[in-house]
Amino acid sequence: MTVNSDAFLTSVLAALSLGIAAVFSGILPQSTALFAAVAVFFGVAVFGTVICHAGNRLTIPAVLIFFLALGILRGTAAFDLSPTDISHRAGQEVTVEGTVDGEVRRSTASDGSTKLRYVVAADRVRGTDGSVSPVSGNLVVYARAKAGEKVKTARIGDRVRATGEVRLPHGYRNPGQIDTALLLRTDGITATMSAGKSGVDVKPVENTAVLERFASDVRAHYRESMEQVMSKEDAAAIFAMLFGGYDGIKEELLESFTVTGIVHILSVSGSHVSLLAAVTALLCRLLHLPSRVAAGFVIVVIAFYCVLAGLVPPVIRSGVMGGLAFLAFALGRENDSRRLLILTGFFMLLWQPLLLGHISFQLSFLATAGLLFLGPPLRNLFCRLKMPDVLAAGFAVTTAAQLATLPVLAWYFNQLSISSLLANLIVVPIVEGMIIIGLFGGIAAFLLPPLGMIVFLADSLLLGLVSEMTRVLAALPYSQVQIPTPGLVSSVLFYVLLSFPLWPEERRQQCFDLTRKYRSMFVGVSLCCVFVFTVISLLRPPQLTVHFIDVGQGDAALVVTPKGHAFLFDTGGTRDGFDIGGRVTVPYLRHYGVRSLDAIFLTHAHEDHAAGCGAVLRQMPVGRVVTAAEDRSDYARSMRLGEGDPLVQKLTRGRAGDVWEIDGVRIEILYGPDKPEGVDLTGNEVSNVYRVTYGRASFLFTGDLVKEQEQAMLDAGIDVSSTVLKVGHHGSNTSTGDPFLRQVAPSYAVFCVGRDNGFGHPKADVVSRCRSAGARILRTDRDGAVVFSTDGVHLAVQSFAL
Repeated sequence: MTVNSDAFLTSVLAALSLGIAAVFSGILPQSTALFAAVAVFFGVAVFGTVICHAGNRLTIPAVLIFFLALGILRGTAAFDLSPTDISHRAGQEVTVEGTVDGEVRRSTASDGSTKLRYVVAADRVRGTDGSVSPVSGNLVVYARAKAGEKVKTARIGDRVRATGEVRLPHGYRNPGQIDTALLLRTDGITATMSAGKSGVDVKPVENTAVLERFASDVRAHYRESMEQVMSKEDAAAIFAMLFGGYDGIKEELLESFTVTGIVHILSVSGSHVSLLAAVTALLCRLLHLPSRVAAGFVIVVIAFYCVLAGLVPPVIRSGVMGGLAFLAFALGRENDSRRLLILTGFFMLLWQPLLLGHISFQLSFLATAGLLFLGPPLRNLFCRLKMPDVLAAGFAVTTAAQLATLPVLAWYFNQLSISSLLANLIVVPIVEGMIIIGLFGGIAAFLLPPLGMIVFLADSLLLGLVSEMTRVLAALPYSQVQIPTPGLVSSVLFYVLLSFPLWPEERRQQCFDLTRKYRSMFVGVSLCCVFVFTVISLLRPPQLTVHFIDVGQGDAALVVTPKGHAFLFDTGGTRDGFDIGGRVTVPYLRHYGVRSLDAIFLTHAHEDHAAGCGAVLRQMPVGRVVTAAEDRSDYARSMRLGEGDPLVQKLTRGRAGDVWEIDGVRIEILYGPDKPEGVDLTGNEVSNVYRVTYGRASFLFTGDLVKEQEQAMLDAGIDVSSTVLKVGHHGSNTSTGDPFLRQVAPSYAVFCVGRDNGFGHPKADVVSRCRSAGARILRTDRDGAVVFSTDGVHLAVQSFAL
């Protein structure tokens, strides 16, 4: 039995990945009991590979079973932490001591204060009782210095001490959302802490972390040299092109890069490494160096660049994968490089299974695989179509990377950039030149500062050209196409079809022969499947779905009618400059195929309810925005929109008694108090109350309405009974009084609340009141996104967090 080595290695990698994914997805428990299953699978594999001869049909399945079991074993072990890990101190107020384990990140807040982010390798903690205990593991420590306050510099290797509450990392747990907690865990970070008023105490340590400090000093030299001849925003953009990062970049530039599909150039990726390797190889060729010497020199340059970029895991992965891809093409050994890539992915996952869920690893590996596997045949195809070789090569690289990463991009972003082909052909070459010029500029600035300033000035001018070009490309019609969220089956089928041109000629011919032989059967089965799915769709009662989105400490709910009309009730807010509307709410809508909104209903103007509306309005069509009694200027300020912005004209005041009916769904404003004049209010008192009804199922949205206004509703004789209650004010004691709760009589109580929030929401007595009223408790901080579906009679609920 002849086995294709590429296919066999790919199958082994797939088996290992499947075992890891089975643990991550919750199909298998994270339990040491799995070791028994692993032992059984191991025995089967040994029997298949040792007892059976090499040609036996059981050999390959036995080997794959073994690697599946190995993946389960490694996936289980990935969640095990040392008993001394700092994460076990979660919820405790302690003083942490340790060593700075990464470059300290700084940013400026809107109030002028300086925000600092330290990665600390903790080695001991001191409790409130004075006891000292050894600990291990990394944590992120956040600190803030007031505007004008001098910040003490900390370098890698310095000793630091900070006091605060240890917390577990968490992100926004919604389908399609990038798992930020997993990203931190992959980098060895298992806890976070916000330093108190005392901040972070720094004790300099000399003669330590020499290599890391050298790289940090070089990056600082580049940044400072650039800021001497250009604005901080331009310097941040060019710095990101050289070494990665998004801090300080203009939002407009970041948006246009994203729309045109070239935002990857702001992160160190395999393309950076390949570019640097190509330029180095060209110089070696000009110097007539032997190929082996040139290859060694290329590897040294790649290693040095990885050191300069910080030696963080994404950079190392990019260095390995990008270096392999370039060397393969340079040495004409594409087949060997494919095997090396597969083996690299295998050993990376074996060493760090959490990488499987890391978007950086997913995109880097798939893009490199696309380049190696699909690039050559696509280039040949374009050449046969009479395309010039230069264009054929550019289109082949871009198309191969887009195709290979399409399911991942669709899952996370639901967008395909059509303009990326033009951007990669026109803009990326200029950016690549900027990267080379920028790297040379830093060297020139060190040896001859005036020359370095001239070089960086030229880079700044090129950045202006790139910014304008990407802005124009981003504005082209259909520059971005919305694509649906793929399922597991469709993704697997996509990659099987994508790999078809790579199959051996004999195997492809066999496939064609089978297709011709059983053509009638394939057509019949396909028609039967279409018929069955059609009948099921027609017989299934039309459904209303209501999604309570995890937006942290804020409210956002998506309502989709049986025929696909979509409405938002509040939109989430902002958090330390993080645009939740644009980064959480909009991606959630796209993940579920929502391309436009009939209306947005805002309960009131507070940022945690309305700030995200600005991003939603900018990024998708919205029919109208219904507001409470606050002034239009209050909403514009919350949404970060100028009062003269045309988007503000979509805002209209909603009043009690207003009703909208569509697809059998009734949306009504039960209560819309006026804003009293001359009275100092918090803003919660004027929250609109909305109810969505479909058949016998109803959903009540009360915003942050206070108990006094709840009582006013009851006194007015308003019927507030509902199946599902979105608990007022995130579970604060100011809302959800007993009389109001008895009248609502909900079967479900949903708390939209941020995990570890500083307000102590939801309050224990509010949770207890809801539970005593017979309501099932659901919380976005624990359950993630909560989705209800109903045909008007039956009501089903599911949550994202298992």
